[in-house]
Amino acid sequence: MATIVKHMAIGIFILMATGYSLAHTIYAPSDIALLDNRFRIDPYTEKITFILNHSQGRQLVVLVRPDGSKLYEKNHPKSVTWVATNNVDMITIENPMAGPWQAVANLDSENRIKIISKVELKTNKLPLKLYVREYITTHASLYLDDQIMTDKNYLSGAKLSVALIGEHKTQLSLYKDDGKSYDALPFDGNLTARMFVNTTPGRYLLSVRTKNEVFMRSTNKDAVVFPSPISYTFKQREYGSDEAEFTFKVDSEELAPSSVTIDGLIKDASNNVVTQLILHGTENLSTPNTLTKIQKVAHGDFTLSGKAFATTVSGREIELQLSELKFWLRKKVIMPTIELSEALPTDPLEVIEETPIWQNIWVISAISIGGLFILAGVVYFLIGIQRKKALAAENPEFSLDELTMTDLQSDSTKSK
Repeated sequence: MATIVKHMAIGIFILMATGYSLAHTIYAPSDIALLDNRFRIDPYTEKITFILNHSQGRQLVVLVRPDGSKLYEKNHPKSVTWVATNNVDMITIENPMAGPWQAVANLDSENRIKIISKVELKTNKLPLKLYVREYITTHASLYLDDQIMTDKNYLSGAKLSVALIGEHKTQLSLYKDDGKSYDALPFDGNLTARMFVNTTPGRYLLSVRTKNEVFMRSTNKDAVVFPSPISYTFKQREYGSDEAEFTFKVDSEELAPSSVTIDGLIKDASNNVVTQLILHGTENLSTPNTLTKIQKVAHGDFTLSGKAFATTVSGREIELQLSELKFWLRKKVIMPTIELSEALPTDPLEVIEETPIWQNIWVISAISIGGLFILAGVVYFLIGIQRKKALAAENPEFSLDELTMTDLQSDSTKSK
């Protein structure tokens, strides 16, 4: 009877899971995503459940154990419970063989594994609400029978990864228990990860996982990423001024404006630090949700970057990376004033000296050609006068005024 109830419960769970997976993948807090159909089981595992999705319809699924033997839906020992539908195979194995396992089937990407083990991964409380460009520090530890594990066989080479899983998986950080970077002490069982939420707003699954060549453990929770609650702008106070005015706008529905502290750096075009920009909500609030700071900077091109520290309205302390802002301060352009007496030279030679040589050549050529035409006209006129005088000297009684029409009829009468 107990076996029948167990199978019914498993069947109901699968039906619920397959119906809901179309909208959103179900992840229990300790589920582990199954990648490339392979998984390693460590000796501390008491029970494991494989949830294998195949949306293309019912198919034969084979599990290959570390010793090479195979498990099928219709051929497996009593320690294995296998329930299959058209879209999901769910296989639960008690006291599974330690070592590498493999699932042979055409599976979808949203496959996962549930582990019941004495070894658990626990993390400090992570917030449900995150912000774009926020830094989050989290601590994770492996526990064996509720005691932090310090066994080097487990911790040596163990990596702690944090990822946001949405439409695309975004890995935020990867750390080891080696006492380096943000990890305090090597092999103390307490791994520290600092992640940067560099993604777009939306709903995600926040997955924290630790693994090495022997084991893998994971813990998951939902997270919602909101837009950054701080934005800022720049303006040059006056045209030509060397004063830059920065205005930081705080979303008062998300943050307490008086709690905001801005720690920024202004760098020049060569990436050299010019000055530090510090604002405190308790000192620089110009309006209930606006911080303003006037900073003297030399004229030129600059970049402002930095961090913001604040307290949310719910009391959570946060750290945000400010987006870079490029800005510039321009000098005032003054047009020189010129007196008329200075603008017009009195000496004609100055005009000639300042006139381009090609203009002088054209002017001289034009004057020369014009002079030649005038000279030719004068010569022609004088020659005409001389010819008229010569003609008058040869015929003294002949003049233009004495020329009259010849009467042809009278001449003919005389001839008769």
